[in-house]
Parts: sequence; C-alpha cells; structure tokens
Amino acid sequence: MKKISFLSLLLIFLFSCSEEGKEKETNKKENLLPLVIASEAQVTSFSHKIKVQGNVSTDKDILLNAEMSGLITQMHISAGSSVKKGQLILSMDESIINSNISELESQLEYAEYMFNKQNDLYNQGLGTELEKKTAENQVSSLIAKLKTLSVQKSKMIVTAPFSGIVDQVYAKTGQIIAPQMPILRLVNNQEVEITASVSEKHFKNIKKGTDLQLTFPNYDLASIDAKVQSVGNFIEPTNRTFTIRTGVINNTALMPNMLVEVEITDLKIDSGLVIPSKSILKNQENRDYIWVLHKKVKDTYEVSQIFIETITTYDGEALIEKSESIKAGTLIIESGARGITKKDVVRIK
Repeated sequence: MKKISFLSLLLIFLFSCSEEGKEKETNKKENLLPLVIASEAQVTSFSHKIKVQGNVSTDKDILLNAEMSGLITQMHISAGSSVKKGQLILSMDESIINSNISELESQLEYAEYMFNKQNDLYNQGLGTELEKKTAENQVSSLIAKLKTLSVQKSKMIVTAPFSGIVDQVYAKTGQIIAPQMPILRLVNNQEVEITASVSEKHFKNIKKGTDLQLTFPNYDLASIDAKVQSVGNFIEPTNRTFTIRTGVINNTALMPNMLVEVEITDLKIDSGLVIPSKSILKNQENRDYIWVLHKKVKDTYEVSQIFIETITTYDGEALIEKSESIKAGTLIIESGARGITKKDVVRIK
C-alpha cells in the first residue's frame, strides 16, 4: 500500500509539473505577442474646422479732406477726441466770402428792380422782348451765383460726417488749406466687421450662418463667437480664394486692420461614426483600412482588416461612413499596428 501511495504521489507531482510547464510555455508565447493600443469606435458629434487669417474692417474709416480754400480760424478738436455726427471740427475765415455774398445780394436787388421795370414796359408795349429777357437772365445768373457762394460758405465750416474717434489731425489753427488737403482721420470702431479670405476648396461648406470663433493673437483680448454674414461670389484668381464677412461687431477694443485668426466650423454633425485618425492606414491601392480586434482567449485578440470610407479628419479624430462591420464600441487598433497581418493575434497595453 505504501508503494502504491508513493507512486500515486509521484504521478500527481509529475503531472502538476507538466501542467505548470505548459502554462509557463503558454504565458511565454503570449508575452511574445505584439502589444497594441486600442480604442473603441464611437457614435458621437463631430466638427471640422479650418483656420484662416482675417482683418478688422469698417466702412467708417475716412481721411477727411478740405473742400474749400481758406484760412483756418479755429480747430475745435484734437487727436483722440471723441466726436458725434455733425459736431464742429474746424472753422475758416469767412470775411471774403461774406463780402462777395453782400455784393451779389446788392446786385441782385438792382437786377430784380430792372427786371420788374422792363416787364412793366413790355406789358405796356413800350419795351422789347429782348430787353425783358436780358433783365430776366441777369436775375437768374445772380441767383445762381449766390447759391454757389452759399454752398461754398457751408463748406468752410467742417463737421463730423459720423460719430467716431479722431485718430490723427493734419491741419492746425492759422494754416491756409486748399481743396483735397487732409484735415484729419476719423474712425468709428464701435461698428466693425471681420473679413477673411478662404480657399475655394471650402466654398461649398461655408454659407451664411456658419459658426466662427475670432481670436486676436497680438492683443490680450477675449475670443469672440460670430457667424458668417455674407459669402463672396467671386474667386480671386491670384490666390484662388473667396471672401467671407461677419455681421457688425460692437466692440470698441477692435481697431481697423487688426489681425484676426478666424476659426471656421465648416462641418458640424450631431451624430456620426468617429474613430482616432491615427488608426487609419492605407494599402498599396491607397484605400483606407483599420485593424479590428476580436476577443480570443485570456487577454489576446485576433485582428481582421476592415476597409473604410473616410469622410474627413480633424484634431485627431476621423469621421467615417457607417458600416456593418464597425459600430459603437467596436474595438480597433489605435497605434502599434506596424507589421501586423490578417489573423495575427495581439495583446492590448
């Protein structure tokens, strides 16, 4: 009995050693399997964005020029002044033009007297039609001259064409100016818009209402959310771009010609099939594919090659066409797939 018991124990020991050896061998083989990083496909929202540079612009940014010659008697503003529409900017010496107006008014008074006299004589048959017409033309000519002088006089007082900030002043009190000489630069930065040029390849995806995010790289300003107000209908032939514009932005911190970085959301989907973009590989025919993982035994997975249709990629994610082979939760190789072939077995890190 003792011999049998000893033999039984020996057999049991040898069997357990054999199983332990097999397990070690299996573990050793498994440890030699490739290690990959995996992630799950998701059905989620997806946005694609493009970034371009733009500028702050306004149609209320003008160089105000003189329209009349004359001596500036008073500058009523200075650089940095805030002005309202119609506010007085400068006054000019009106003494000469007032003298000319007074002289013409006297001439007109006499011309009207002569016209009335010639008209009475003509009605009495004592005057000719030519004399009457000549007197009438003289009155009309003097009236026209007075209107011209009145217009000229009105231009000797310069007022602000719109509300804004005086950026620079080029004229001064006591200076004699001539037509087209610059007086000042007036800017209204309370109502600005953003313009940007975008590559024509994005034209079909950008329309009125497209979301924008505006940032100002050279200034300590908060970003601004905006929308496309208008899309240009002309492609610039030199650089193949079209122009987009925002609506009016009321922000006094923005200055005309300021550099703006414009982030355009040209694609926005509430629900789509999304995978990591680096999981996508290409075969010799330039077709996109991924490696899908199927649970095998323990912590090992068998791989299968699945071809996909990539719609677009952005910020590390890829939006792909829905497929029977790929659903939410499908496990795929994100990285570490180099050298892997069909039916290979791998481990996940």
